Parts: sequence; C-alpha cells; structure tokens
Amino acid sequence: MTDVRRDDDTFPAAVFGVAGGCAVVIAAAMLAAGLFAPARAGELIAMAVTVAVLAAVTTDGRACLVVTGFAALVYVGFLAHRHGDLTGATGWPDTILLGGAALLGRSRRWTHVRIPAARFFDALLTPHGGRPQRIR
Repeated sequence: MTDVRRDDDTFPAAVFGVAGGCAVVIAAAMLAAGLFAPARAGELIAMAVTVAVLAAVTTDGRACLVVTGFAALVYVGFLAHRHGDLTGATGWPDTILLGGAALLGRSRRWTHVRIPAARFFDALLTPHGGRPQRIR
C-alpha cells in the first residue's frame, strides 16, 4: 500500500498557515472596513501591511502564496467593490501593492545564508576551496 501523505513536516504547517492566514486576512479586512470606510487608500495600506506581516511569519511559501491571493480577492470583492463583486477593473490594479508587500515580507527569508558563516568564510579565504588537505 502506498503512502499518500506529503512531506510530514511541511504539509500540516502549510494547511495551518493557510487557515490562520485567511482568518487574519478576514479580521484585517473587517477592521479596515470599519476604520477607513470611505477611503480606499487606507484599506489598501491596512491590507498590504497585513499581507507583509503574514508573509514574514509564515514558514511555508505555498501558504504565503495562497494567503496573498486570498487577500487580493477579499480586497477587490469586499473593500474595493463593497458588494462581493470580483468583476471590473476597479480594484485589481491595486492588488499589485499586495503582491509587492508579500514579496517584501518574504524577502526576510530569502536573505539568510543557508550554510554556517564560519564554513562560508573558510571556503572563501582558503586557496583550496575549504576542502581538507592531506597532512604529509
């Protein structure tokens, strides 16, 4: 019998990351609608900050992508159009800011070096590329 489970460590984290992220996006949209009701710019900034923070704390990249897409749908459907309508070009150009905020929040993870710093600098500074030399 084959095992249909995905990677044991990352799949539950992705599922819970999506669920928690979507709940935070809904709460942020409700708060933004209450605080910045007539001003679309305030709602967009509130959603962008939410997406950036979620992208920074979410460990799984797939969850970050799904939550960012969900935030774009919530913004266009409920904050820009007010009636849940996703058609028309009114709010879609604004979602570029949400994608940029997600990239900005996610960039914190991309800037980390994956190898220990001591090994990295040893490999740069030694003439043999960091490989051990035979002692004669």
